[in-house]
Amino acid sequence: MTDNNFNYDSFVRNPPNSVDIENLSLQDSLFSPTSLSPPLSNSFNISLFNINGLKMHSQNKIEQLNNFFSLKHISFEGVVDTHLLPKQMQFLSKRLSNYTVFSSSLDTSLHVRSSGGVSLFIENSLAPHVHTYTSHSSRLLSVDLYFKGNIKLRIFVVYILPTSDQALRDTTIDLLIQALSDTKRLGFHHAICGDFNMHLDQFYPIFFNQPQIASKRIHRLFNFLLSSGYVDFTPVNSSDSLGTFYRADVITRIDYIWSCPLLKSFLLTSIISDACDSSLSDHNPVVTYFDSSLLSSSVKLARAHQLKRRTRRIFLLDFVSPALWDDFSAHIDASCTVPPTTFASWHLNRMCEYLHSSIIAGATAVLPSRTIGNNHIPKLPKELETLIQHYRFLTRVLHSIRLLRKYPHSFSSSHDRKWTVYLVRLENIFRLYKSCFTTVPVLPPTLSSCRADNFKHIFDILSHSSSLLRGLHLLKEKEYQDFSIKSRVEKRDLNFDTDISSFINSALSRSCRRIVLDRVFIDHPTASRLLTDPLDVSDAVVNHFQHAVPIKSTPPSSISALPDRWQSEYSPMDSISPTIYDSLLSPPSLDEWLSTISSMPNGKAPGPSMITYEMLKHLGPSANALLLILIRKCFASADIPDLWRQAMVFPIP
Repeated sequence: MTDNNFNYDSFVRNPPNSVDIENLSLQDSLFSPTSLSPPLSNSFNISLFNINGLKMHSQNKIEQLNNFFSLKHISFEGVVDTHLLPKQMQFLSKRLSNYTVFSSSLDTSLHVRSSGGVSLFIENSLAPHVHTYTSHSSRLLSVDLYFKGNIKLRIFVVYILPTSDQALRDTTIDLLIQALSDTKRLGFHHAICGDFNMHLDQFYPIFFNQPQIASKRIHRLFNFLLSSGYVDFTPVNSSDSLGTFYRADVITRIDYIWSCPLLKSFLLTSIISDACDSSLSDHNPVVTYFDSSLLSSSVKLARAHQLKRRTRRIFLLDFVSPALWDDFSAHIDASCTVPPTTFASWHLNRMCEYLHSSIIAGATAVLPSRTIGNNHIPKLPKELETLIQHYRFLTRVLHSIRLLRKYPHSFSSSHDRKWTVYLVRLENIFRLYKSCFTTVPVLPPTLSSCRADNFKHIFDILSHSSSLLRGLHLLKEKEYQDFSIKSRVEKRDLNFDTDISSFINSALSRSCRRIVLDRVFIDHPTASRLLTDPLDVSDAVVNHFQHAVPIKSTPPSSISALPDRWQSEYSPMDSISPTIYDSLLSPPSLDEWLSTISSMPNGKAPGPSMITYEMLKHLGPSANALLLILIRKCFASADIPDLWRQAMVFPIP
C-alpha cells in the first residue's frame, strides 16, 4: 500500500542504503592485502568459476581451486568445466574435503563437442540442508536447500555453449527459462550462476531503447531475466582491465550470478577475483555476497518493512525462564519512578511514551534478543542501482585514502598496482556523471606521487567528488520516490472508478482469494438434488445469497414487530436484572485488567510498539499501576495514544 505521508525531509536527512565511511574498518581498505577477500560479517556467498578443463595441469588447478575456496570462504561454488570427466570430479571432491559436490550427468555422445560439465560445491555446514538436486542436462544443474522458516533456496549452475554450437545453445537456454518459470511458480528463492557466453553490457541499450528487438528469440534469455525482475549485481571492482573472461588481450564479462526478485533483497555486493594465472583458466571467478539472515532467521520481516528500518530487534521469548521474567519485572519497576498522581496529569501520548520506553528498555536489558535486517529493498531503476554502486565504490576508495593518511607507513608498491585498476573505474565514474561536477576531477596516475603531501590533495578531490555524487544519489532517489508514489496513487484512484475490486484489495493491502463452487446440494424434504452443471450452480448460489437475508427498507420499530421466532430471542429475560449493565462503562479495576491480560494468547506478533502479551503479563506492580491509569484515561477521554494508531486493523470481508 502506498504511503501518502512520505516524509521527504526525513528521507533526505536519513536516506536508505547510506554508506558511513566513519564506520568502515582498516580491513575495508581497497588497498589492504585482504581487500575484497575477507568474508562479510553475517553473510554467505555464491561463486562461479570456469576452470577451463582439468586435462592440463590438473593437480596444480585442484590446489589453486582449494586455495581459492579457503581464501574467499566460499559457501556455494558453481564450477563449470567444458571437458569435465567423472573420475576427475570424484578426485576433485575428495581433495576438497570441506565441501559436498553435486554434479550434472555428463553427455558423452559422440556428436557433442564438449561435455559442458557443471557442478555445485556446497560447504559442509550447509550441505545438510540439501533437499534434492536435479541434473536437467549435462550443462544445467539445480540444487534445492530448505532452511528454517519455510525458506526454500534453489541454486542453478549453467554452461551455455558459444554460438558455434547453436543447437545445443538454444536447447540449454530454453531448458533454463522453463526451469526458472517453474521455480518462480513454486516460490523458491533462487540464483543462477554460469558461463553465459553472452555480453549483458551490449544487451542493455537494446533492452531499454529497442524493446521490439529485445523480444526476439536471439535475446530471449537476457530479456526474460530483466523483464522478470532478476538482478545481476555489477561487481564493484569490474573495469576495462578486470573482467571475468580474457583472451587475446580482450577482456569481457560473460560469467554472471543472477538473483531472483525474492533473493535480490538480501544481496550485499559482488566482486571479481583476479586469478592472476592463465594456466589455471582464462576466466576469473566472480563472488556475490548475500545477507545470511535469509538462511538463519525464521522470523518474518514485515514489521521491519512497515517501520522502514534497516534493522529490527526481536525478543526470543521461548528461551526466557521464570527467574529471567522476575528480573524483567524488577528492572521495569525500578525505572518507573514517576508518582501516579503526576503520571495521571500527563497527556495520553506522554504517558504511553514513558511506559513504552521503560518496557522496551527493560526487555532490551534483560531478555534475550536478536537483530534482524530489513527484508524489503524497493525495486530501483537500473540507472539508480548503478549510481548507488558507483557511489559506494567511491566511498570505499575515499576511506582507503583516509587510512593511508592515518597510516602512511603502510604504503607499498601493491598500492600503485591496485590504484591503476581503481583509477580506470574512477575516471569512468567522473565521465559518466560529469554533469554534477563543475570541472571533471583529474586524479594522479600513481599513488606514490601523492606521498609528498601525505595524500591530502587526492583526499580532498575524492571527498568533494563523494559529496557531489552523494547529492546526485539523493536527488535521483527522491525523484524516483516522487514518481513511484504519484504513479501508484494515480493507479489506485483510477481503480476507484474503473475497478473497485482492485481498489479495495490495494486499500486493504491484501491479495485476492477465491473459492470455487463446483457443486451444490439442495436439501429438500421430498426432492433433494445435487447440482453439478455450472449454470445451475451459479443460479442456485445467486438465488440463495439474494434471499438468505431479507432486506428491509426500515428497521423494526419494536420487538413486537420482529418475526415470531426472533421475538423471544430479543425479549428481556425475567431472571436477569437490568442493573447488570449499569457498571458496563465504569473504569476497569486492576483485577479486571490483569484478568484480561492473562487471558491473552502467547506467541502473537507484536505491533509497532514491539511489546508482546508476554511482557504485559510479567509487569511488576508499579508498572501495572501506571498502565491501569493510562487505560482508564483512554476510557474517560474516548481517545488512544498516537503510537497505538500506527497499528492497522481491518475487518475481514
